[in-house]
Amino acid sequence: MNRFPIGFWNYTRTGDLGPEAVKDWADLGMTFAISPEFYDGCDKAALLAILDACEQRGLRVIVSDARARWWSGGGTEEGCEAAFRAAYEDFGRHPAVIGFHVGDEPTTDEKFAAAAQACRVQQRIAPELTPHLNFLPYWKGQEETILKAPTFEDWARRFVPEAGLKILCYDCYTQMNPEEAGVHQYFTNLYKFASGAEAAGIDPWTTLLSVGHFRYRVPSEDDLRWQLNTAVASGMKGILWFFVYERAPMSNYRLPPIDEFGERTETFARLSRVNRHFLHQFGDFFLRAKHLGTYHTVKAYGEYPLFEAGRTDPVLLDVTCGHGLPAVVGFFELDGHRHAAVVNNSWTESGLFVLHVPKGTPVFERLTWDRTYARLKDAFWDAHYAEGEDEITGGDWLAPGQMKIYRIS
Repeated sequence: MNRFPIGFWNYTRTGDLGPEAVKDWADLGMTFAISPEFYDGCDKAALLAILDACEQRGLRVIVSDARARWWSGGGTEEGCEAAFRAAYEDFGRHPAVIGFHVGDEPTTDEKFAAAAQACRVQQRIAPELTPHLNFLPYWKGQEETILKAPTFEDWARRFVPEAGLKILCYDCYTQMNPEEAGVHQYFTNLYKFASGAEAAGIDPWTTLLSVGHFRYRVPSEDDLRWQLNTAVASGMKGILWFFVYERAPMSNYRLPPIDEFGERTETFARLSRVNRHFLHQFGDFFLRAKHLGTYHTVKAYGEYPLFEAGRTDPVLLDVTCGHGLPAVVGFFELDGHRHAAVVNNSWTESGLFVLHVPKGTPVFERLTWDRTYARLKDAFWDAHYAEGEDEITGGDWLAPGQMKIYRIS
């Protein structure tokens, strides 16, 4: 993909939506989509019309075709291959298509083996595409009960080449629960999947929450921004949102971007703004940059280490907030320069976040709204900058979950 991957879980049936629906996806700031569900009895022309509309608007598509699932073809490799070949012939060569959805959340040895087989079959038939297999969120003890590996990283090193995966994708929504324990679980998942993907040599993707249900609150605009930016600053290379369409109301699901009447909700406007702001502000930075590591300030969540002033990094001496708010600090390398992505890790409060660098640091700049670099020294009223005897300080006021990128070498 030539734009940072931001997409969504669809779940509608082929034929329920016409190609005009793709305008909603573009307006939401999506750069890709999982297609409507296609299975026996669905109209091939209806899905092709969706793919054509996506191509016209520059969106890529992961096709959700029942013939590409790990359980298709009766479980045999021959049956799986025959089923996928039929799906590939129908849709796989369309220029909007980047891959097929293999399935969701395998839980047993048999399901993992079948999923790996399906991914291998897809890569053999269509090596230019990316199979999409989604995993359960991590919880303590999963290595023994489900993954059957000494560590999560050991599992990733074993399973990824077995399946030929190109991305490691999962979902986690505990961050929208009322208790702070859910935030710890959220960051544990970011840490595990980022480290597992790095160990296996592929990119990590995550699924974030855009619809209230169960005990998960309806995400506010601050919640949506906080989820997106903390995930990306933690090394995620692709984002999915769960989900866009309500369809028939069930349980206590409420206020997704498009409701049970097919109408845009307040969540639509919020998610659109968050996605489009991210894409405009950061462009392809996170698509191209190499993630070097992530730290937390004030309070460490999940398994992330606490940033130690004067010890964690030789250039970035500290990140402080006079209002006592925590930050996520992700380090990235791009075009030979070291960058720090600083996110306000409060989902409720704004604060002034200040970076401390040694006096004489040759490069201390921030990435602007227009995706150019500007010296903090030249910042006008909207940024902090000061020179002391031994250090320079500079930074920005950040809303809940807001992120800024600074070039520091």
